[in-house]
Formats: sequence, structure tokens, C-alpha cells
Amino acid sequence: MRVKMKEKDQKLIPCSLREAQFMMLEILEEVHRICEENHIEYFLIDGTLLGAIRHGGFIPWDDDLDIGMTRENYEKFKLIAKEELKKDFFLQSIETDKGYKLYHIPLKVRKDNTIFEEFGEENEPYHRGIYIDIFPYDKLSDNEFKAFIQKKFIGFLIKGKFKNLKEDKSLKGAIRKGIYNVLKPLSYEKLNDMAHNTLKWSKDSKRTSYNYGVELLWDNDFKESDLFPLKKIVFEGKEFWGPNNPDGVLTNIYGDYMTLPKEDERVWHAKGIYKVQGKDEN
Repeated sequence: MRVKMKEKDQKLIPCSLREAQFMMLEILEEVHRICEENHIEYFLIDGTLLGAIRHGGFIPWDDDLDIGMTRENYEKFKLIAKEELKKDFFLQSIETDKGYKLYHIPLKVRKDNTIFEEFGEENEPYHRGIYIDIFPYDKLSDNEFKAFIQKKFIGFLIKGKFKNLKEDKSLKGAIRKGIYNVLKPLSYEKLNDMAHNTLKWSKDSKRTSYNYGVELLWDNDFKESDLFPLKKIVFEGKEFWGPNNPDGVLTNIYGDYMTLPKEDERVWHAKGIYKVQGKDEN
């Protein structure tokens, strides 16, 4: 959370999930404004895209919002948004928030004077306001071995930082644990740097697909023709940019994406969601 009042003057107002979704929509509209004014391309992805297609907006039980950008657009947005975001919004990365260490989710736009309390993050020192996630998309190297290093090997190591290796009894878990123990001295920072250093291998890539950014945990190849050219998609009654072929993208990720999950699988991330209000405010 980043607030503009002293802690003793703070009053926490619980938010419903729907209220939080509308605040995420407000953040998305601000990101959309900056992108439109600066010729930056973004597109709805993952559960947000699924919600747009299946529900016309948020999945009713979803408490996050995700967009993607190609690496060039992503880096351009980081530079411009830092200066052009309106007040009450905060661009969060390891560069702008020194307490932030979620390298697998490298960029967020947060709303000030709110708290999105996720399990396990209650006492973290970084800004914990309501947010949207922004993910880079990269083309991998034409060289298959280098592409393996970019997406499989480094991702394997990064996952070892997040998974409970003691509970993973699979063969892959045992292998990961062995490699992790050997490379344990490598910090998140070092692994993140390693991932970014491989981007030079992709500079002139002729691949016709994109993958999640090299520093991310996820691994999916998306046809370039499924992503581009972008097209407008209605989300919560407003138009935003989405991929050219939402069906192809969603099938790639989810398979039969139109079938609703069982009720006990409709989970969300937040332990609590709040607005932060001064005691002298109405």
C-alpha cells in the first residue's frame, strides 16, 4: 500500500470483489489512455481475455487483471508511464519500489490508498494496492538450444525459488531440488539478470510465435497470427485491445475454455481488499 496520510489517521474500508474489479478497470483505462497517446500496443491476456469472451468482462470470481505487451512496447511503456500516470496510480517494478521482489511478475500498476492483501504478503514492505499485471512477450532464439536455455532452463531455476521443493515428490521435483541446491547461491536478482541477458539471442529471431517473457514462469508458444494485428474487444462495456484470434489464444492456454470450472475451483487470491481513508474524510 502507498498512502498519503499518517498511519494513525488511516481507516480501512473493506471492499467487495466487485468494487475491487471496478478499481482495476479504472487502472486499465488509465493504462489504455497512456498507450493510445504514445502509440504503445497492449492486449488483454489470460483470465482477463477469458472473462471478456466468456462473460463480457471480469470472470465473476476473478480478482486480478492481466495485459501483455511485446518486449519493445513493454520497455517503452515502462519509461513513459513512470512520468505520465495520473496521481493515485503507481508503476511498480524492482526499479521503482525497492522492497518489491516478485521477479516473476515484473510490472504492475497499483492504485494508491488501497490494500490488496494476498496470502503470505501481509507484512511485505512494498506497495500492496489494488493492481493490474503487465507482462512482456518475447520471441525466442532461432537456435533451439538457446531457446531451451531462455525458456526451459532459466524458468526451471526460477520455479525452484517459488515451489515448496520438500513437498514435491515427483522425479522432476527431485531433479529440480538437486539443481537448486547446487545453484542456491544465485539470487532472484542474478536469475533475472541471466534471463534478460539472453534477449540478445532473440534480436533477429525469425520465429513466427511469441512466448511469455523470458523472466516469467509460464511457457506457451502463441502464433504471431493469433496475436496480431490486434483488434478491439469489449470488456465491461468498454473497448480495449485484444489479440487477433482470441479463440486460438484461449484454446492454447485453457483448452475447452467455455466450460465453467467446478464451484470449488472458483478461487481468488485476496485475503482482504480495502480502501484506505483518512479519519477526517466522509
